[in-house]
Amino acid sequence: MSITSKLPEKVQFVANFSFPLVKKLCEKSSVEKFLGGRPGYDKEVLFVWLLIKKITNWDFRTIASMAGVSHPTLIRANNLFLKKGVYEKVLMSLVGKAYNLGLFKGFYAAMDSSFVHTFSKKGELGSEGWNEYKKGYGFKLHLLIDAESKIPLSVKITNGLASDNTLAIQLLKIAKPYLKKGGYILADKGYDDSDLVNWINKILKDKAAIPIRKYKRGKNYSWRGRFANFQARAKGRCIKKSIYNRRSSVERIFSSLKRTYHLGKEETRGILNFAKNAYLALICYILKRFWIVGIR
Repeated sequence: MSITSKLPEKVQFVANFSFPLVKKLCEKSSVEKFLGGRPGYDKEVLFVWLLIKKITNWDFRTIASMAGVSHPTLIRANNLFLKKGVYEKVLMSLVGKAYNLGLFKGFYAAMDSSFVHTFSKKGELGSEGWNEYKKGYGFKLHLLIDAESKIPLSVKITNGLASDNTLAIQLLKIAKPYLKKGGYILADKGYDDSDLVNWINKILKDKAAIPIRKYKRGKNYSWRGRFANFQARAKGRCIKKSIYNRRSSVERIFSSLKRTYHLGKEETRGILNFAKNAYLALICYILKRFWIVGIR
């Protein structure tokens, strides 16, 4: 794979990585080969140019001009990669590579979601409806990360109305091979759910560092009852602030995705386009982490 060296300094690190998995996933079937047709462009090269587009936030026409292809070619490749699951599989392969290289231990894992407003500021395909809490229409990126290395372990993309705790177990199931027994799962009060805490205790053999949400006082309220309820809900949890404060690492990842990789600033509409942008931003983020520690 050859990429021109006359690239902005902030994107040159991408050209030093190869993605043979992209070629493998985009190989033509025996039927497609039999039917013939144009050979098409190298999908691995197009994949790299889409990563460059994500880092620079330039439009398709500018990137296509640099790549020497037409801009519809890049757009079709972008659609193809999402349809064939290339983005998701490349991302998870990078996570597996990071684990095999010992870049994270999986002892502290933090999860949260980030709301991203639609480009039109109106309802779009997949946004579902108005989010009263966020005061807008949008989508949600749900992440589970290793809190020490700040490497994403699993990801889910939903409409802007999806509840955080309904996605928690799905995220944990994907990341289970990378989570160490006896560790901690860190999350905010939005994940305060007894079923989730029990699942973390019994299935993962971990403790849930999730604060207990305060409830309004009812007619039969009593301090004794409140204390008994607190004791019951505190089982299987860790309430040490020194451990819970590690959760802020997931907020910093969201900040980096939005500030450095322009997530939410793209002039695209609909949840499918948001998914493409989110996966590209996460892949760029992990590649940058690899580059920092000297992995090529």
